[in-house]
Amino acid sequence: MNIIKWARRWVGWSLLAISSVPVALAAGMDGAATPSVAGTVIHLQGAAFASHRQPSTNLSLGAQILIGDHIVTGPNARVGVRMLDGTVLSLGADTEFAINDYRYQEQEKQGTARLELLKGVFRAVTGAIGKLKERDFKVKTAVGTIGIRGTDFWGGYYFSQALDVALLGGKGIYIENAAGVVEVSEPGEGISVNSANELPLPPKHWGEQKLNAAKQSIEWD
Repeated sequence: MNIIKWARRWVGWSLLAISSVPVALAAGMDGAATPSVAGTVIHLQGAAFASHRQPSTNLSLGAQILIGDHIVTGPNARVGVRMLDGTVLSLGADTEFAINDYRYQEQEKQGTARLELLKGVFRAVTGAIGKLKERDFKVKTAVGTIGIRGTDFWGGYYFSQALDVALLGGKGIYIENAAGVVEVSEPGEGISVNSANELPLPPKHWGEQKLNAAKQSIEWD
C-alpha cells in the first residue's frame, strides 16, 4: 500500500515539474537543484514581487532575481535590476516582466538574454551581452520580439494599446514578428506595433515631449 502511495506522489510531482515555468537549474553537492541567479535589485520604489516563486517573494534592495522570475510592480512602483553582464533593467509601475533565461560567461565571451514584457513599461541599458558579436539579447512581447545592436532603449504599452519602442542611445534595435523586421538606427526615433501579424510602423522621430514622457515612466520620484 505504501508503495502505491509513493508511486502516486511521484507521478504528481513529475507532472508538476513538467507544467512549471522553465527554470535553469544548477545542481548542488547534495543533488538538490536551485534556480540560477540572473541579477540583483539595485533600486526599489513602492511594492514589487517575484510572482513565480512559491510563495511569491516581496522584492527588496539586494534581492536576487532568478531565471524564471516574473517581476510584478504595483501602482507608482519602480524596480531597477543589474543583470549578470552589467545590463541595467528599469521597470515602471503596473508592469510584469519575465526573466525567461539569462546567462553570461565572461571567459568564454558567451551570453544569452531571453526576456519578456507582458504588460507595462521598461528600459534596458545593455551590458556585456550587447557587446558580443552575436548580441543574443531579446525581449519578447505579444506583438513582436525586440532585438538589439548594443544599445539603450525603452519599450512598453504606455501611450496606447499598441507596443511602442524607442531607441534612446547606441547602435540600434529591431522589431521582428510574423510580418517582417523593422530596424531603428537613430537615437530619438521610435516605432509602434499594433499586431503580431502586422509589420511595425516605420520609425519616426518622437520629439522631446514624448521621449521625456517615456523616460519618466521608469524614473524614480
